[in-house]
Amino acid sequence: MSVLQRRLAAVRARWTVPPRWHEVAAWAALVLLTLIVVSGAAVRLTGSGLGCPDWPRCNGTSLTPSQGHAYIEFGNRMVTTPVAIASLACLVLALLRAPLRRDLVWLGFGLSAGVAAQAILGGITVLTGLNPWTVAAHFLLSMVTLVLATTNVWRVVQDRRGAPATPERDPRLVLPVRALAVFGGAVVVLGTLVTASGPYAGGEGTGDVVQRVRLFGSDGFNTGVMVHARAAAVFGALAVALWFWARARHAGRQLQLPLTMVCLVVALAGLIGNIQYHQRDDYPEWLVWAHVSVATLLWNALCWSVLAAGRPAREPRTAEEAPTVAATREPTAV
Repeated sequence: MSVLQRRLAAVRARWTVPPRWHEVAAWAALVLLTLIVVSGAAVRLTGSGLGCPDWPRCNGTSLTPSQGHAYIEFGNRMVTTPVAIASLACLVLALLRAPLRRDLVWLGFGLSAGVAAQAILGGITVLTGLNPWTVAAHFLLSMVTLVLATTNVWRVVQDRRGAPATPERDPRLVLPVRALAVFGGAVVVLGTLVTASGPYAGGEGTGDVVQRVRLFGSDGFNTGVMVHARAAAVFGALAVALWFWARARHAGRQLQLPLTMVCLVVALAGLIGNIQYHQRDDYPEWLVWAHVSVATLLWNALCWSVLAAGRPAREPRTAEEAPTVAATREPTAV
């Protein structure tokens, strides 16, 4: 045992961390990480992405902002502080809890590292003049960090309830939920690329020209919108079908509730996207902000669904493990 491990063990022996504290920190990290994605989208859609053209200072001579768009961008940077505090709290509380749970320690470490990486990538995004690839990477890194935050909340809550971190369920439920989440992730990535090829690059408010992605040819934006819309429509249909399948399989409230949230949120995203499509020549900024915000909530709901689905229950391998198989078999007619 290392010196650090011995000292942490001594602290745990003298002072027990209430599980409620850990749960509060976990929820705070998840909520704040979700909010910083939403606030980051607001920065871009108000044209304030380069309101602070330098990093970590707002500009080359001042740490703090001096005009409107700079205040918006700098305010978003300041949101990183409570996010970092909540993430570090998750790590510290995981180290001090008794008994020690290594999975919660690694999740706390991953959250802290993810927030640090977001800050660094955010700086690179500013210094590269809002390069659309770094902007997209910044958003996708946020999605990865949200996976860690959601998993952390799930495991802390399950621990307080005395429930298993990974429940076992019917494979005919688990595998479709996982497949839906993978497909949903692909739709989110595609939407990120479409946004990177469209208007509202983030520099309008400060008069900066920001390059756009040209991934779908000369008419890249409209082509990307069509591809994303069709993929999202298929995803929505699959989500509804899975909801009915889970109900038919008696999935229970723990899984049915997040699947319900997925269906409701994807319906809202579809409504917003449909309005954007019919106004794509001149749609307002707030529609894009709403779409990004809803996509973030959808991702959280998908992550929670995967966690609630758990893992496939293994088949009994011996007669002792399945004593009721013979007893439940229907008698054969003679």
